[in-house]
Amino acid sequence: MNIGKRIKNLREAQGLSGKYVAKQSYISQTYLSDIETGRTLPSLDKLNLICKTLNISLSKFFGDVPELSAELMRLVEHAQKLTEEEIKVLNQFLELVTKRIESDK
Repeated sequence: MNIGKRIKNLREAQGLSGKYVAKQSYISQTYLSDIETGRTLPSLDKLNLICKTLNISLSKFFGDVPELSAELMRLVEHAQKLTEEEIKVLNQFLELVTKRIESDK
């Protein structure tokens, strides 16, 4: 598991800035950035503070998390910026594509 990537994904999924998470976790924004980019690993105490800020327990943080390919990560990042209506339309499109692929088999 890439701890920094997991923190960044959780933070961005909640729409939280690095500055906010760093401040609430009593660490510097530079240190958080170093963690998220993989330049350093947090101590267990610091990770626990970050997890509390992200409203996730350590056990859930280290729970089963599927590793996504770069392509899927980009799709998730794009999807996180969509409105509720755009998400509905995208889901309908994906359902149609899936049905079409299944019918072509």
